[in-house]
Amino acid sequence: MNPQKPIKSLQDVLKQRQQFGFVGREEQMSLFRRNLELPIEDYRRHFLFNVWGQGGVGKSSLLRQFRQIAEEAKAITAYTDESERSIPGVMTRLAQQLEQQGYKLAQFSDRYQVYRQKQQELEADPEAPQGFSAFVGRTVAKTGVGLARQVPGASVALELIDVDTLATQAGEWTSYVAKKFTDKDEVRLVQEPVEVLTPLFLKDICKVARKIDLALFFDTYERTEEFIDGWLCDILEGRYGEVPLNILIVIAGRQELDKNRWAAYEGLIVRLPLEPFTEQEAQSYLVRKGITNRQVIELILQLSERLPLLVATLAAENPHEPSQVDDPSGTAVERFLKWVDEPKRRQVALDAAIPRYLNRDVLAKLWEEEEADALFNWLKEMPFIEEHIEGWAYHALVRTQMLRHKRLVSPKSWGDLHGKLADYYDTLRHNLQLDEEQGWRDEFWQCYKLNVLYHRLCQSWQKSLPLALNEFLDCLKHQLMLAQGWAETMVQAGKDADVADVQSWGEQLVKGLKAYDEKRYEIAASMLSELLNYESLEAKQRLVTLIWRGGTYLLMERYEDALDDYNQAIELDPHSIWAIAYRGLTYRSLKRYQEALQDFDQAIALDPNYVWAIARRGRTYCEMERYEEALRDYDRAIALNPNSAWLFIRRGQVYQFLKRYEEAIQDFNRAKERDADLFWAMNDDLSEPSSLTMPESIIPDFLQ
Repeated sequence: MNPQKPIKSLQDVLKQRQQFGFVGREEQMSLFRRNLELPIEDYRRHFLFNVWGQGGVGKSSLLRQFRQIAEEAKAITAYTDESERSIPGVMTRLAQQLEQQGYKLAQFSDRYQVYRQKQQELEADPEAPQGFSAFVGRTVAKTGVGLARQVPGASVALELIDVDTLATQAGEWTSYVAKKFTDKDEVRLVQEPVEVLTPLFLKDICKVARKIDLALFFDTYERTEEFIDGWLCDILEGRYGEVPLNILIVIAGRQELDKNRWAAYEGLIVRLPLEPFTEQEAQSYLVRKGITNRQVIELILQLSERLPLLVATLAAENPHEPSQVDDPSGTAVERFLKWVDEPKRRQVALDAAIPRYLNRDVLAKLWEEEEADALFNWLKEMPFIEEHIEGWAYHALVRTQMLRHKRLVSPKSWGDLHGKLADYYDTLRHNLQLDEEQGWRDEFWQCYKLNVLYHRLCQSWQKSLPLALNEFLDCLKHQLMLAQGWAETMVQAGKDADVADVQSWGEQLVKGLKAYDEKRYEIAASMLSELLNYESLEAKQRLVTLIWRGGTYLLMERYEDALDDYNQAIELDPHSIWAIAYRGLTYRSLKRYQEALQDFDQAIALDPNYVWAIARRGRTYCEMERYEEALRDYDRAIALNPNSAWLFIRRGQVYQFLKRYEEAIQDFNRAKERDADLFWAMNDDLSEPSSLTMPESIIPDFLQ
């Protein structure tokens, strides 16, 4: 060793070898390199690269090359992928990597630590309001306007309510947070983490950018676009503050960035669609790998269809003689396994495809503990293994073929391995020592639960499908986002195990939830009806399904159908406060006011602090022109939840009906102080609260 040269790390050597082994994409890499060489002010300089193409074309590999090029140009880099499922998580992931390189985002990191501490305190609080776990960690409206669309994790109680309900629930949450924390900044941090943390993140990024260039990489964008895309556009638009000029953003996914959404930034973007290798590129790669036998090269080109990932996979063990071309299996991965000489490693390569994410501990559950380190280190060197934040994973293209081969060759081993992993994740879940309600709020508990679901369905779908559908409704009761993940996991298990019934059910659930989110309620109601027709549905889950479908019918204005569902739900559970309350809302929609009042009275008797029901009873009295009784209910609701702008607007309206205009104006002013955005959203055609003289002018029809 030459003592004059700096000692390199293993990561440095790995990067060098990856770079040496990379072939093709010369045009894309040259374009990226030239862009970095241009002065910041040069009109030819681009600030965003969009790499897109089908699975297996080498998007992640090209991103690694781009990252290496950026680092060679003396820029610092950070990377994130689909492992992060929230904006605060994405920012934290990037910040951690920058800090590892000596550039701490101090303001952001310090504030994020406070946020996580407060978030954990609230999540662990047994006195938190129902549905509150959906509220924590998300940027939501402070009131009901738009809340349904902005709280993807809302509980069943939140998803099946009108705008009044959303506002009241949000006000209850806001009031709860305000009681828990006396610091107003901490209250806003918990309620609106993205709004608070993003400006700090950008300020720190700007400080770093004064010293050095930055490049941020977003991989597997097809999985994160839903929540990252708008955030990135808002950043570029300047909503959160200035963006430094010497920053480069690279986004890779299966689809190119939406041209309509990104139209304003088109002049900043380079779009790089990736196709399979050309024949010359593929041959050059194989020759560099030491494969010169013409028959072997032709076989690899044929089997891989020149997809870079499969070309690399087939070349990994340096084959020198072709396998039989007429072999009936014929897939690239099976060919690769034939070329791994050591039987144990061939078996490990197959078995390690079973878990969705891989680490040393998971591999030890599949193989002997004492061999786990060596086998895991070998696996990580394979070209089809990619590192993710959650661990290592097979590329989807390769994993699909590995699983199919494993399932066909050894069905018993397939079931045994899935059973081992299901037991392993179930043990991890139980080791958290959380009760069921705490578990639904804990991200690790949820992750283990989804893994148990996946492996049980793959192990024995006939036995596990009824439980999977019943527990889907548990998810729906607690968190819509978890229910979406549950349905997507069922789809994946159905595909991987080649079970049409599981895949079909999962796809139907995914489709129904997506339709509900997009206000295509007929499709959502149809999905819920299919669940109600499922013979193995338990009574408590039938109750949840009826409440959901009843709420969907309410949104469709199919009031008689909603009423029928709520009646059935109350027969199942005469003390179901949500079924009783929503039946009251249905009666009110049908102008059957006495029956509505009876239901609201019963719901309030079950829970005297049930603000939503109190406010809705007040609204019912108002429609009956019994204004003094309406006023008493709004007084009571405001006493329980004094931070709700919505309630002050509603009470102000009642004061107007009573011609008590000074008090009405005072309430409108209080509402404006608490939430000016809501106030003007409900009153956007008038300039000042004092001009509100006609009750009908206060609230648009769609909010009545």
